[in-house]
Amino acid sequence: MATYIDIVTGFLESGKTTFIQNILNNGQVSDFNSIVLVICEEGFTDYDQELFVQKNIKSIILESPTELNDDLFKQIDAKFHPDYIIVEYNGTWDISRLLGLKMDPDYRYRNVFFISETGTFRNQLSNMVTLMHPHIQNSNVTVFNRHETVSPDILKKIVQDIKSINPKTKTVFAEAVAPTQALNPYFGKPDNQKNSPLNSLIKLNLFMLMLLCVSVILIFSDFNDYHYIQSITTIFLSILIQALPFILFGAFFSAIIQLFVSSNWIITQISKGTWTSFLIAVSAGFFLPICDCGLVPIVSGLLKKSTPLPQTITFWLASSAVSPIVFLSMLYAFPEQPYLAVIRVITGVVIGIVAGIILKLAHLETSAVIQDSRYFQTIGKDILDLKFEGTKGKIEAVFAGAKSEFFRVSKYVIIGALVSAILQTILPQTLMHLISSNPLLQFMIMVAAAILMSTCSTSNAFIGKSFSNNFSTIPILAFVVMGPMLDLKNMLMLSGVLKKRFLIVLATLVILEGAVVFSTLAYFL
Repeated sequence: MATYIDIVTGFLESGKTTFIQNILNNGQVSDFNSIVLVICEEGFTDYDQELFVQKNIKSIILESPTELNDDLFKQIDAKFHPDYIIVEYNGTWDISRLLGLKMDPDYRYRNVFFISETGTFRNQLSNMVTLMHPHIQNSNVTVFNRHETVSPDILKKIVQDIKSINPKTKTVFAEAVAPTQALNPYFGKPDNQKNSPLNSLIKLNLFMLMLLCVSVILIFSDFNDYHYIQSITTIFLSILIQALPFILFGAFFSAIIQLFVSSNWIITQISKGTWTSFLIAVSAGFFLPICDCGLVPIVSGLLKKSTPLPQTITFWLASSAVSPIVFLSMLYAFPEQPYLAVIRVITGVVIGIVAGIILKLAHLETSAVIQDSRYFQTIGKDILDLKFEGTKGKIEAVFAGAKSEFFRVSKYVIIGALVSAILQTILPQTLMHLISSNPLLQFMIMVAAAILMSTCSTSNAFIGKSFSNNFSTIPILAFVVMGPMLDLKNMLMLSGVLKKRFLIVLATLVILEGAVVFSTLAYFL
């Protein structure tokens, strides 16, 4: 059985010791027989030694980050044979040293809790963000204590601060640093963690695998009375068979680029705010070939550093269009129409540059559209390049990054393929005829689909291709090009940084630009 490791991190006097002591005292880990507490920072609160005796808890103290080495957990296992380890981590230490340790496969990290006092958090984030950011970014739960005297408006801003750094973490306001009912699913014996984030991910992947298996069974079965089911599965599998090999290739390519290509020079050039920097902003996506989901943290970081708004928006809108992975996906999805890949690049660049120029001519500054929370966010820095060193480590990092990227992107492909297959099968033929004879209606439907489906830019070419039997080329191009620009989930994530009114105006501007660009393009195709 796996030995799980929980990490509790935060600054001195944040309440880590009290939080851990309440965990041990309140029974969240009562099923474990041998517990080891690794203390990396001795605070002002002492642990209850009687509790240690009662619960069979052993403790070790690390005085320096140099003691965090690959032999640490081997030594703990040899001496204590624990079935649960909890680490009180020093908030000023690089958390990647701990997360990057090589361990026996039976030892696994389970939770990273970031603890902070509510009243001092925003001030600390403003002054010590380079220390705090990696801890928040790698946490799956952030816990704030002593929040009773803090106004609801400040609490809301704190949640926005956290989400802008790590959208996936859960934010909990706990009284007296005590684990609340909301945290119960994160504790207990691994076998009993039915609702843990780890098991949720496993369930999602299992669901996708079952969906694929059922589809294969249905497509080769004889369902004369339910022929539409076979039609759905045929379309669904045809999209996946075409898309998944390329997604795997793209995942490896993206991981290699993120690990070995520095983005510092590009970001510096964008920050200058000159007319020439628009060209740099447009071409940046070629050297940062990550999907539109991965661009959100970069855009957030640029805005929080007060990078000129027009160039930043141009970078955001045009990056997915000039990405080599996106370009290759178009060639792969439309092999009989390779010119569409070039058109995607040109239209994406035009929409991005025109939007940026309009913002510049309107003299719209970053300070006018950004939310009150303006803390610096590390840009383009992935935990992968912190965890692995040396040639072997970099190879491991590429495979780890590719795996993460593949499973993250593939779920959008699966969902998009299923929606596409269902719509193409069940929509009445009269409605399909109405749509096919009305280009404007097709454009509106595909733009709406681009917003709501929120497919990844590295895979939406395959989804767009699946509509080619019922939609003409121009609306499909609109879906492919404008999807990453109007992605609903990305808009929601950026709403923590940009004012919602500006996002609505920007989305309207992009749609109007798209209507003009693709109407013009219709005369040539």
